[in-house]
Amino acid sequence: MKNFDRLRIEYAVQRYDFSLELRGVSGARRRELRRELRANLTEASADVGVTRALFGIGSPKQLAYAATEGDASRPRWSLGAFWASGTFAVLLVWLALTMLTIVETVEAAGVGEPVSVRPFPWLGTTFVVESSPGSLGAELHAPWQLLVGPLLVFLLVAQPWRRLRRPQPLPVVE
Repeated sequence: MKNFDRLRIEYAVQRYDFSLELRGVSGARRRELRRELRANLTEASADVGVTRALFGIGSPKQLAYAATEGDASRPRWSLGAFWASGTFAVLLVWLALTMLTIVETVEAAGVGEPVSVRPFPWLGTTFVVESSPGSLGAELHAPWQLLVGPLLVFLLVAQPWRRLRRPQPLPVVE
């Protein structure tokens, strides 16, 4: 087998492993499933070639789904971290746009003393802006939503309560 063919097989195995990780499969079970897929692909590639062997397994994502149907015993930490990071980024951009809007509004109004604003979506957060000729200052107090929002998303997506379920025996295929 050529090195390029080994790389193609390994790439398919790694995509399969990543899909298994996102499904919440434990490390030991993922290693076992990876070994099995690698051995099957190596054997099939000797018979029909690597391309046909890879097409024969279909999508690694669908294969992972089929292999783990009903096997939801582990929290999905990676998926939770991904969605929490995305939520944090969206909230950060939203907060920056809100702050920019408040600063521009205060500056356009020409108010010479500090202005304290508590806009609706940012409950408990105070924006303080001071605009005077030649200077502009802005402060942000207690943006707790930047931490609470992503934490809630992480918990909802990762589902740590999955650990509390009893492991179900794997179905016997004959």
